[in-house]
Amino acid sequence: MADLNISQFLAMRLRNAADALHAACERMPDERLLWKPDPEGHAGRSALEQVCECAYLNQWGAAIFRSHALVPFDRADYEQQIQARCNRDALFWLLEASNALAQAVAGFPAGQWGAALTHPLTHQPVSWAELADFFYWNTVYHEGQVNYIQTLYGDRSR
Repeated sequence: MADLNISQFLAMRLRNAADALHAACERMPDERLLWKPDPEGHAGRSALEQVCECAYLNQWGAAIFRSHALVPFDRADYEQQIQARCNRDALFWLLEASNALAQAVAGFPAGQWGAALTHPLTHQPVSWAELADFFYWNTVYHEGQVNYIQTLYGDRSR
């Protein structure tokens, strides 16, 4: 069995997840990228809002993994960045932020993946590997949400 480089593996998964979310949104017309489903009277979020969340969180994650230390989540900055950057250009922001995160993860020291820390959002104990996986999971989850939005407006091309 070949050796598995966990840093490279996680970086690849992060890039692939961002590429999939980007591809799903790139093919959406502008009016659908901004459309918010309203199932059973509960307003949802648009595909673009979800892309912006992933871009911001992956940018924040890149800072965490580059510094090898938890960078506090700044809710005010999040809101400001989402407000300022949530347009079609956010698709490029997603790729840029996700690539920065993947690069930071790829360079993370192999011997530190199992070290314990407190997840900065859930406040639960996790390892560095689990924290990296959170950013992957969040992006993949939102790709699924975007795919669901596409089916709601009738796009079954995927």
